[in-house]
Amino acid sequence: MKDYLKRQLGLFSKDERELISDLNVMVAGAGGLGTNQAIQLQRIGINKIYLYDYDQVEISNLNRQLCYGREDIGRYKVEASLEFLQSFNLETEIIPKQEKITEETKLPADIDIIFDALDNFETRFILEDLAKKNNLALIHAGVEGFFAQLMLILPESKTSLKDIFAGAQKGDVPDVFSPAVTITAAFQVIEALKYLLDRKEALEHEILHIDMINNEIDRIQL
Repeated sequence: MKDYLKRQLGLFSKDERELISDLNVMVAGAGGLGTNQAIQLQRIGINKIYLYDYDQVEISNLNRQLCYGREDIGRYKVEASLEFLQSFNLETEIIPKQEKITEETKLPADIDIIFDALDNFETRFILEDLAKKNNLALIHAGVEGFFAQLMLILPESKTSLKDIFAGAQKGDVPDVFSPAVTITAAFQVIEALKYLLDRKEALEHEILHIDMINNEIDRIQL
C-alpha cells in the first residue's frame, strides 16, 4: 500500500485497493479534462497513466488546464504535464505519448480503461472505435459552461457516441470554467472506478447530465 493513501482505505475492500493500485489507464488529451483526470488518478494511487496529446500550451489553456503555468507556454503539453506530475514524487508512473490519435494509433497492451479528455467529436469517434477494437471501456465526458455530460461506453454497448452525437459540428470555441471542468473530470474518475470495481451503482446505458447552475443531476436512459 502506498503510504499516502491512509485516508481512503476505509472506502474500499482489500481486493479493491489492490485493483486500484494495479490500474493502468489511457488519458486521451492533456487539456482541461485530461490534466484534472491525471492529477486525480495519481492521487488515488493507480499504477500507470499513458497521457496522449500532440499540442503545445497556449495562454488560453491556463484558466483550466492545471498542469501548466505561464512558463510552460510553447512547451508540448505531455512534456510539461510529465514534469508537473513527477514533481509530487508519488509512485504513479506517467508515460507521455506525444502523438495525435488516429485510426492507426496502437494502444498499449496493458491499459484497463480509456478516459476521453478530447475537445472534438471527430477524434472522439476515432477513440471510440479504438476502444471497441481493443475490447476496452471508454468513459466519455464533455463540458461547456456550467453543464456537462458523461457516458460509459462498453465494447458490448449497443448505443455509441456516434449514435448520439453524429450531427455534432465544429463551431465556435465553447466557454469553459475551471471549477466545472474539475467537477466533470472527477465524475469521470469516480464512474470509471465504479465500473472497474464492479459496483452496482456504475453508470451503464445512460448519460449523466450535470447542471451546475441549478444543482441538478439527471440520469438519462439510452
